[in-house]
Amino acid sequence: MKRLLTTAFASLIIVHCTMGQEPTETAAAPDPKSDRLFDRFDETARSLEMATAADDKKFVASESPLFRFSSEGTVFGGVYLWKDASKRMAVIGTIGSIPINGNDVEFVELHLLKPQRLKPVTLMGGKRWDPDVTPLQFRDLPQSPKVAESASSRLVQLRAIARQFSADMIEGEQTNSLRLLPQPLFRYPDSTKQHDGALFAFVWDKGTDPELILRIESTEDDGQLVWKYQPIRFTWRELKLRHSGDDVWSVDEFLERNNAQQITPYLTGLTQVIP
Repeated sequence: MKRLLTTAFASLIIVHCTMGQEPTETAAAPDPKSDRLFDRFDETARSLEMATAADDKKFVASESPLFRFSSEGTVFGGVYLWKDASKRMAVIGTIGSIPINGNDVEFVELHLLKPQRLKPVTLMGGKRWDPDVTPLQFRDLPQSPKVAESASSRLVQLRAIARQFSADMIEGEQTNSLRLLPQPLFRYPDSTKQHDGALFAFVWDKGTDPELILRIESTEDDGQLVWKYQPIRFTWRELKLRHSGDDVWSVDEFLERNNAQQITPYLTGLTQVIP
């Protein structure tokens, strides 16, 4: 599916975006087709039932997408965030449509964030997702600063940490340096020292949809609050991540993207034709 998306996603234009906080609606020129599709994506996001396997605690989708995008009137989509019962980030995903044989075909792209096993999820179209949680542990930051007291100081810390990272995306023989967007894609609203974190997006020069997402969150370690990070794949292509010039994480091309059952934390697939 992502091979079909490659060209269409190359010139994404964001039409709705709120950085660093919960999204809010903004005025846009009326477009019956995009409005219909965006409503459809919102409905799909709300209908996706995801819950922890151990205690059946459901994840809740944000009321609005983090942002919406369109490309030349043919490709549309929105990026959504699901939170767990404690209002921590649990799943991030894109729901959108691409044109195939004259039809708008819906696709779903998801990545589990919470290192806790999910009840298996079955998408419209039959694809089944039963993700392994092993790769989802937070990673230590060398010389991580202590989490600051004030929200504004913590945001300065979050941005500074994100700038310490760089990323590449590889397709065949071509290596593309990804660009870090300066503002977080999402940050916990009403954050506290014990409950703060953000998502930062690395994007390709051919588009503004995230190819790699960097999660930074305050966590308790040996009785102290420190910042840790989690790399999040958001493309089928090979990715590499560096911190202060040192290689810290990489993933190969996602060859399982067309499988009927996917067990990786990252899932992608077509679901159905949109009437």
